[in-house]
Amino acid sequence: VGSEMCIRDRYTSLDTKIVDSIIGSFTEKYGIKVEYFRGGSADVTSKVLAEADAGRLQADIVDASDVAALMLMKERGILKPYRSPATETVPADLRDSDDCWVADRLTQAIIQYNAEEMGANPPATWQDLTAPEYKGRLVFFSSSNGDGAPRLYTLAQHFGWELLEQLAANDPMRVQTPQLVTQVLESGERGAGFANNDNIAWRSKLEGKPTDFVYPAEGVPTELGAVGLIEGSSRPNAAMLFYDWWMGDEGQALLVEGGKYSSRTDLAPPKGSPPLGELNLLVLDYAEYQANRTDILERMADTFGGEWGV
Repeated sequence: VGSEMCIRDRYTSLDTKIVDSIIGSFTEKYGIKVEYFRGGSADVTSKVLAEADAGRLQADIVDASDVAALMLMKERGILKPYRSPATETVPADLRDSDDCWVADRLTQAIIQYNAEEMGANPPATWQDLTAPEYKGRLVFFSSSNGDGAPRLYTLAQHFGWELLEQLAANDPMRVQTPQLVTQVLESGERGAGFANNDNIAWRSKLEGKPTDFVYPAEGVPTELGAVGLIEGSSRPNAAMLFYDWWMGDEGQALLVEGGKYSSRTDLAPPKGSPPLGELNLLVLDYAEYQANRTDILERMADTFGGEWGV
């Protein structure tokens, strides 16, 4: 086993608290140092592709909540096929057919709100947020690279672009990360956030902050986080050990403790959360999204304004 490896990770789904608990536990058990780069999925993808183009890939593992990006990496020959015995309970539709990547977590895009402001009559549906009383009271996230676009596009696919246009007409505040959405809601600066991460909303409520959240019954966008090994890694044994540990009972238990849903069907949901089977999950067609990404991001810019990575 090698002495160290580097993980490329994504901030929106695996925020600092979860990442640090995972790496700390792994290092304590195996004595292997783990270095990681955190950024939005677009930042992670750009970094990996740029390093590949330069012939200087530094990563041993890539983990991001943009399956379309992992598909692209597979096409470029960047990912190494590997089927871990720890992933046997991950459904076939949550893994690459050639085992170049496998989903490790699911993040649901929910409605989060300030319970002090909205508690008497909280929003329950996406359409609720288009009402006049929400004008100037909404917040959502997306970095200038368009990290928030996939879940918004999922809403548009299922409920029409008109929904996004109506949300935009209510003058929502745009912030860079899901964590900032929750901070804005906790402070009362805005009353409701759309398409925010369920695990971050879960933690806010668990910590006693004045927030709550809802999984709209008509459908909830779900985003797959996925992990893959880098072809030609200089530390392949350490990378496979981390992969197996991360997808195994110990690693996935830490994920669930942090409020995330595991992709493994044999594991329970986070404390107090509904089983995935009770949610109406809306899954993005990642291949279609990747093929039409530029057009989608341009329409996001037309709808919400600002930079979307095009």
